[in-house]
Amino acid sequence: MRMIQKLFIGALLAFSLIACSETEFKTVEQKYDNAVELLDNGRYAQASPILQEVIDENPGTRYATFAHLKMGDSWMETGEDKDSFNSAEVQYRLFLANAQGTHLAPYVMSRLIELNYRRNVSSLFKDSYAYSRDPEHFHKIVTEYQRFFLLYPQSLYLPDAKVYMEKSINALAHHELLIGDWYFDHLLYPSAIARYTYTLENYPNFVQRREVLLKLIEAYRKNQQPMRADEMERVYRLNFGGENEKG
Repeated sequence: MRMIQKLFIGALLAFSLIACSETEFKTVEQKYDNAVELLDNGRYAQASPILQEVIDENPGTRYATFAHLKMGDSWMETGEDKDSFNSAEVQYRLFLANAQGTHLAPYVMSRLIELNYRRNVSSLFKDSYAYSRDPEHFHKIVTEYQRFFLLYPQSLYLPDAKVYMEKSINALAHHELLIGDWYFDHLLYPSAIARYTYTLENYPNFVQRREVLLKLIEAYRKNQQPMRADEMERVYRLNFGGENEKG
């Protein structure tokens, strides 16, 4: 009789453990699904603590891994400052580290390119421009895009990444223009000419190309180089037509 009781109790305990395990699994799943639903409805402040709970309570699980991805998305959507974008980058890189070989890698790479641009552009171009600021982060974005293209040339996310790559190239050109303008305003015409020339030669698709060429013409005239200025005038007419209104 005691043997039967022991077997019954053992079976009951085993069933209880299985039931608890299944309940816990469902709780994690429900927490994660609840957080995702909140994110889909734009309720990021409410979703983030739930996702953090999933990560803290279930390390190493696929729920924790995907919670990192969703946390990254949440920080990106609410990102208004450098700290927000830094937090997003941490979450995205944790996702990649824990989900090696994931089919979502192209998506995450495109988001990293976007956040690097958004994180840096607002701090670089403000009312008072820091001329000594190193624009290397924009070079990094271009490099990251090139790596993305080599790894996933057919990715659906490639066009999104390309937008920020092109913006980064434009930012680099803008940087050169601003430096050239600073030299020009301080009557350092040879240095201004060098910057304007470099911009035209290295950033052929720069949206302010016409402005750069006009400033170059003016710098040549200020530097007593009328023949070079006339040559650039011809280039201007060839590319933009009409007469240079500053000429």
